[in-house]
Amino acid sequence: MEKIISDIIETSIRYGSMIGANCCVFRDGRELFGGSFGFSDRENNVPMSRDRIFRLFSLTKPITSAAVMILFDRGLLTPETEVADIFPEYAQLRYLCSDGKVRDFDGRLSVIELLTMTSGIPYANNFNKSVCAAGKLFDMVEDSIKETGCGEVTTEQLCKKAAEIPLSFRAGERWDYGISADILGGIVERVSGVKYGDFLRRNIFEPLGMKDTGFYVPRDKRSRLAGLYSWQDGKLVRDHNNYLGLTDYSEPPAFESGGAGLVSTIDDYAKFACMLANRGELDGVRIMSERAFSYMTSPKLTETQRASMWERLNGYNYGCLMRVMTDVEKSEIKTCNGEFGWDGWTGTYFCADAENRIAVLYFTQICGAGTTYEASKISTAVYDELTRK
Repeated sequence: MEKIISDIIETSIRYGSMIGANCCVFRDGRELFGGSFGFSDRENNVPMSRDRIFRLFSLTKPITSAAVMILFDRGLLTPETEVADIFPEYAQLRYLCSDGKVRDFDGRLSVIELLTMTSGIPYANNFNKSVCAAGKLFDMVEDSIKETGCGEVTTEQLCKKAAEIPLSFRAGERWDYGISADILGGIVERVSGVKYGDFLRRNIFEPLGMKDTGFYVPRDKRSRLAGLYSWQDGKLVRDHNNYLGLTDYSEPPAFESGGAGLVSTIDDYAKFACMLANRGELDGVRIMSERAFSYMTSPKLTETQRASMWERLNGYNYGCLMRVMTDVEKSEIKTCNGEFGWDGWTGTYFCADAENRIAVLYFTQICGAGTTYEASKISTAVYDELTRK
């Protein structure tokens, strides 16, 4: 296994499609492989190491899902809880019809639609009235950050403002990736009565010993933040931009994004992944009940909803802010049915399953990377070695 994984990553670095990466593989909570490759900061010759801090982007979402499961366990939320019961601004939503007109939505948006990305609240990545409104929302956040450094728009204020965005479709009709997890972060904050970051710290990060995970990087850890790169003219170059209404991570942000805002090390996130691979518990510390774990990692979409998922997710259904393998024969990634996980925009990735008690993590920092070729090949190789020999 070690040679196969090393060859995959080192070949990519040699051909210029990767700057640096961390990778580790666990079974039963025990590390079977761990390695650092290439550079964390190529321009200053800083090698990659296990203590490098990565921008998680959408790998934040599974942690937000876990936070919601904790509130399920405590009886403070249910899948059927209506968002308007938490934020009254969602009582009178509108949606975009196929004819381009915006009409009043006569249904109700519930927590389950947010968890399954069937809410219709979009990211600003297309061109229609809904996504243009979402774009203006993040423009507002970014303008606030430029003025103050950490921003003035809070998580709660963003959630309230997002209620003005016309839904891309009637909630529940189909799957579409959007800012649902950010709304859930605000819901956790309001229901728990503490800031979202404080809730995560007290209920997930501290119990699991995730000491380097949070919404910003303290001054004494700034030197460990991995460099961010993007493709320009066919080459990877250093990227110093901020994205999705996020700051430069130097100060605690006003808006704590439940969809994309966290930073972490691969060792920290491995604790979270291994907790899930062990059905909600790690080293005697239970984060969520087995019932909540099963709910979080079981497929939720109907065939109609599933039809609108990205082609790269062939073979997968969707659970609570994570993909769930249901037909490994149709998937490019050959893991096993029941495997779950997600990736981040900058190439942070994990997959795990409770049946085989496996967790695979691959972290890099390239804008637009998502599930990389390397992550796919490594996951397949791990499952070939551990489950199919």
